[in-house]
Amino acid sequence: MTYFYRELKNPVDILKQYWGYSSFRPLQQEIIDRVIAGEDVLALLPTGGGKSLCYQVPAIAFDGLTIVISPLIALMKDQVSRLKSLNIAAEALYSGMRNADIDRLLDNARFGKIKLLYVSPERLKTPMFRERVQSMPVNLIAVDEAHCISQWGHDFRPSYLEVGELRTLFPEVPMIALTASATREVKDEILKRLYLKNAVVIRDSFARKNLHYHVIPREDQMSYIERLLVKASGSAIVYVRHRRKCTELADWFSTKGIDAVAYHGGMDMQARDVIQTNWISGAKKVIVATNAFGMGVDKGDVRLVVHYDLPPGIEEYYQEAGRAGRDGSDAYCIIVVKPASEKNLITRVESSFPDLEELRRIYKSLHIFLDLAVGSGLGETFEFDLDRFAARFGFRAAEVYVALDILSKDGWLQMDESAFRGSTLQILADDETLYSHQLADIETELLTKALLRGYEGLWTSSVNIREEKLAKFLQWDSKKVKKHLVRLHALGVLEYRTSTARNQITLLRERVPEQNFSINLKTYAFRKERAFARMNSMLGYLKEDIDCREVFIRHYFDESDANRCGHCDRCLQVDKSEARWVKAIYKVLDDRDGITIKDFLALYNHEHQPSIKQELQQLADENRIRIVEDRIYRSKP
Repeated sequence: MTYFYRELKNPVDILKQYWGYSSFRPLQQEIIDRVIAGEDVLALLPTGGGKSLCYQVPAIAFDGLTIVISPLIALMKDQVSRLKSLNIAAEALYSGMRNADIDRLLDNARFGKIKLLYVSPERLKTPMFRERVQSMPVNLIAVDEAHCISQWGHDFRPSYLEVGELRTLFPEVPMIALTASATREVKDEILKRLYLKNAVVIRDSFARKNLHYHVIPREDQMSYIERLLVKASGSAIVYVRHRRKCTELADWFSTKGIDAVAYHGGMDMQARDVIQTNWISGAKKVIVATNAFGMGVDKGDVRLVVHYDLPPGIEEYYQEAGRAGRDGSDAYCIIVVKPASEKNLITRVESSFPDLEELRRIYKSLHIFLDLAVGSGLGETFEFDLDRFAARFGFRAAEVYVALDILSKDGWLQMDESAFRGSTLQILADDETLYSHQLADIETELLTKALLRGYEGLWTSSVNIREEKLAKFLQWDSKKVKKHLVRLHALGVLEYRTSTARNQITLLRERVPEQNFSINLKTYAFRKERAFARMNSMLGYLKEDIDCREVFIRHYFDESDANRCGHCDRCLQVDKSEARWVKAIYKVLDDRDGITIKDFLALYNHEHQPSIKQELQQLADENRIRIVEDRIYRSKP
């Protein structure tokens, strides 16, 4: 594709030309003007604040190249694809790519054929990149998800520390750092580690006046969410924490007549794109998703965001809930809590931090699996089958995934998470046809019953499966499972598509002897402490004794001047209680104007008296009643 750029320097003209909008959102204009003026900027914008335009527009206004640091390969690919569709030259550079492709991209960046080059933080420290980047016409550096550089952030990544080194190569080039997770500690550490010079900190309030936050305890969680979805006037998102639960809930809602579809990171990019497009266009009303869904999604008419599972912290909750009501109209952000919700969250967080011996065992097993000797492996990329690895060494797949994520964050390796998916399968035959095939062949009966027992939703949608998991259950080998599935596919009983994805791991350090392996235990302990603190903040948000849900969120993000929103479930409950006390106070004064405070309080139970005292003082402050010495009077109109 050939890219042509008009000589546009005015940000609004660029916005109109490429994105079709006539004006910026609040604070976008100020951030862009500061960047174009050559200043360093730290932009603290809540979810939905339009962060990407804050560097994409200046990238077009500037001559030369903008380098964008982004932590997620899938997100980089999505951004590049979107920019190319707008006829803007963009490419992504990340670990696991072929050397020939890397070489081509670096040359294109050097000779001005790319406007925006997205780079994973791991790529920054490679000798090839560091050598070649110095000859590139870099005019802007953008750091997306900048909280990743802070150990106080909810997703700290050691590889992000390389970003500061990039800044030293281009000390005069302006830098913009962007994040939606903006506690004071995170902000201070971003400024320090990125060497931002006299940075302008532009911060939007985390108040979303059109969002109604509610926490609803229900034992009938599924049925209650179903009723919420039926009543929702626009599009809706239901967030869960596990891929399998996505499909299970979407199928269950579909059986209830709700137009729902599942979305999670285990699906291939093409399938996810189709699902996301259908939901954005309104062809599908409800999307049931893991946290893989939402980054870069800008849909205005989301009227409802429901959390089936508790997120690990307020940062994550605010980001996910914040996908509601981006058109400015009223929307509801509801957590439906079942009796086991809090216990499940605590278990999830605890299991995310295995001990060092467990990590050491998985580290050693990984290198045996990859057939690597001590001293080898640095910079190499391998195809990796997580299920086969777990089965061979007796691990659970979930604990392997957690351990690999820890090793990734400690700088030992990088995973291409978008590749961790299985084959897909959907049953096409009706009950009677399937039963006839089961009667005709005992192995077909065993296999299909294992499928139905192990996976939800096979009758209504295509579900990700693991042949190794089936083989282990049936005590067959994987080849036999695949052979039978292929045969049933040919007979039209089911649709079976084998996985074409190449699961990849890139090793960022050479193998060391097992006894020499370690991680930064101080950092690990700090991350664990922070994870539990975030978890406790999430548990605190659920409590019934807080005054206002939005105030709780804004205080978490250091907005000390937050006032009650007036429309969350707590505010509505408090207002309802206050209205009851006000009516009671006026009724007594109508009959006994001038009653003593002591006699007045004696009319009520002891546990209610503190609330009544508070309400009396509030009414007096508002001059709605008068308190003279120890007596209460109605104020005259």
